[in-house]
Amino acid sequence: MLPQIYSLVEPTWIGRCAAVSLWRPDSVLSHRTAARLHGWIDEPLIVEATVPRMRKCRTPTWLIVHRRDLADDVVTRVDDLPVVTEEQALLDCVAIMEPRAAGRLVDHRLAAGMTRDSVRRLVASAPGRSGNARLTEQLRSASTRFASEPERVLDRALIAVGLRLKVNARVGAFIVDFYDEASRVIIEVDGREFHIDGDVFRRDRVRQNMLVLAEFRVLRYAAFDVLRDPDSIARQIAHEVRRRRHARR
Repeated sequence: MLPQIYSLVEPTWIGRCAAVSLWRPDSVLSHRTAARLHGWIDEPLIVEATVPRMRKCRTPTWLIVHRRDLADDVVTRVDDLPVVTEEQALLDCVAIMEPRAAGRLVDHRLAAGMTRDSVRRLVASAPGRSGNARLTEQLRSASTRFASEPERVLDRALIAVGLRLKVNARVGAFIVDFYDEASRVIIEVDGREFHIDGDVFRRDRVRQNMLVLAEFRVLRYAAFDVLRDPDSIARQIAHEVRRRRHARR
């Protein structure tokens, strides 16, 4: 497996993680490996670990080594393995992941209880560190009150065009997906059940009629369309919200 580390059978992914820790006692599992060990993502194909800057070593194809010095307060243990803390794992992942995937990870971690303040403290602890700028930008555009993936994606697209709406907000007797009070615009994202369940469709007609009669503007979008092209939908919503805000002054 690794120099002086052997396995009599094909090692599992977690077995490889343990092997890395035995091979390099000063290593800390990090990046997507830490994300998996913290329970955030599916098991990746590779193992990633961080070693001190001065360490140089040849590695097999299944192992990626990152060289940097870690402070003691960003190291913890999971399943008796040395792993970076959740905040450090988030920063590591944002530094290397494609922006949309990184955004999804940030949104889900914040929605699950990680605080913006704890992440900001980590960023401030090492100015200029790789990933700091990306993570700071992700915090600015994060969505945390979503109830579904289409809602999360649309909320991020709306934030990107400068529109922050109430998400899963109460309007009278109803909970709506998005709401702007100043323009009285409501946005609903219809999932697949809306199209196949007759009772859902009927109740929704009653709900929409009551909102329209109360002089709300209701815009509806299919979840499929939101996921396919959230940016154009966000621009359309922003145009209508701003138009109605101006008209209501």
